[in-house]
Amino acid sequence: MTTRRRARRVVPAMLAALALSLGVAQATGASAHPRAEGKPLPAPHMVHVSKPKLINPSGHAQPKVRKDQGPLPTVSRNKLAELKAAAAKHPAKHRPKVTGGNSAKMLKQPSQGSFEGLSQPCCVRPPDTEGAVGKGQFVEVVNGAGFGVFSKSDGSLLKNVSFASFFGYSTQTIFNPRVVYDKKWNRWVISAEALPESSTVQKVFYAVSTTSDATKDFFLYTFDPPENPGDLYDFPQLGLDQDAVIVTANIFDSGLNYVRSRAFGIAKADLYNGRDFGFLYFDLGTPGTVAPPVVEDNNSSDFLVAATASGNKLSLFKATGLGRSNENIVQQPDVPVTAYTVPPSGRQPGTSSLLNSGDSRFGNNSTQIGNQLLNIHTINDSGFPTPTWYQINTDTSALTATGEVFESPDSDDFNASVAGSPVGGNATNNIGRMFFSWTSTNAMSAPHQVRVKSGGRLATDPVNVIGGNTHSTASTFYDPTGDAVERWGDYSAVTINPSSTSTCPVGNRAYVVNERQISTTSWGSRIGKLGFCS
Repeated sequence: MTTRRRARRVVPAMLAALALSLGVAQATGASAHPRAEGKPLPAPHMVHVSKPKLINPSGHAQPKVRKDQGPLPTVSRNKLAELKAAAAKHPAKHRPKVTGGNSAKMLKQPSQGSFEGLSQPCCVRPPDTEGAVGKGQFVEVVNGAGFGVFSKSDGSLLKNVSFASFFGYSTQTIFNPRVVYDKKWNRWVISAEALPESSTVQKVFYAVSTTSDATKDFFLYTFDPPENPGDLYDFPQLGLDQDAVIVTANIFDSGLNYVRSRAFGIAKADLYNGRDFGFLYFDLGTPGTVAPPVVEDNNSSDFLVAATASGNKLSLFKATGLGRSNENIVQQPDVPVTAYTVPPSGRQPGTSSLLNSGDSRFGNNSTQIGNQLLNIHTINDSGFPTPTWYQINTDTSALTATGEVFESPDSDDFNASVAGSPVGGNATNNIGRMFFSWTSTNAMSAPHQVRVKSGGRLATDPVNVIGGNTHSTASTFYDPTGDAVERWGDYSAVTINPSSTSTCPVGNRAYVVNERQISTTSWGSRIGKLGFCS
């Protein structure tokens, strides 16, 4: 049993751990029976995308320099400021020593290696750190530095191209990059967006590799989102099912007020074969940032999930036939969760400058296996920014389990991501392994600067992941602008290794990438691996 750093969720956590250890799904705060779905959501536009260019770019066209304001909030900026002020109002106190967390097998191997990722060119921040692992390569995409391909065997950089060169576009800044690896078809999918050129023109980019080798050719697609004049398409995310690439995005009006969330699916048969295509452009209303899934089996339905800045429920959507002729999206019953609100900022020793821990959105795609959906966001728990994960039963719109991720009783932990594996799962609980990455600082009992962290749990472990592996620790605080709160991360990534070794079958190892700090004024990134294997 785990002694919790935060006492408010001890009973649900204990029940979840007991249920999982017995192989029994637990419904928390909701009926264990399926509930009625809502009406299909509207798709007011059919978007047509022309045939792509075939590219193999190189070079480093100079990016336009801008100070990123971070992801736009899906509540009013005044409301977010109020919530952040409330989070900082009561400083956290030292907590008693916490035990439990990672499995003994994981702790025997505190690191399975890490290597340096892409770093900051002049003046671009935050990095929006994203990456994915393939058969022999790791691909990272970050703001400014662009697209990098690394060898998994020795961490060497095989190729690095700026986004301006990669996408052949320099009219506006390209940002918000995402990448996924489709292990079924051995393709890399990369997306990004540019700032608007005008009230009616904003470019969105998709690049799809023609093979598993990310140093070779890509198909390059681009389109303009069919939004109202002056609207901004922002914070897109990428997911996958067996037949489609799944995309979500937030839309803001000319005053940068949140007005809707979008979702659509692109048929792989078209995207991967260099064809033109069309897709329905769904309007999900205003649930907040919606995370698409990476579907790890042949499920015919995809489940998308959203969290607002504060609340006691998650919004759930069921998509069927995305990228095909029968596609539709239906809102599901809400998923009840313990009430949460936005996290306080991360503290750094030796300075009053804080690190922005973001809001409570799901910043990365989910893992979907069978009827289980897994994702993570950062909330305020007793004055600490704390990543909190949820495993959702999509049949019942109820929690199977939930837990927290942190380094120590008084660390500040944020910028988290998670991925799940079916290895060790069963018919009742399809997710047998979880892998996490996050940022940790400590300005209290055991002071340290920014760390890149990772950890994992088996389905039978305690629900909290505590301690974890350290892949990088900064030697000084981060304060590049002198602002009271500095931009940090915006997101990170965890992906399951699709390759096996004689001592590590597929599904037992994951790769992580997260922002690290090089100096007071510059960022880098660190790519690490961890696993329940040698």
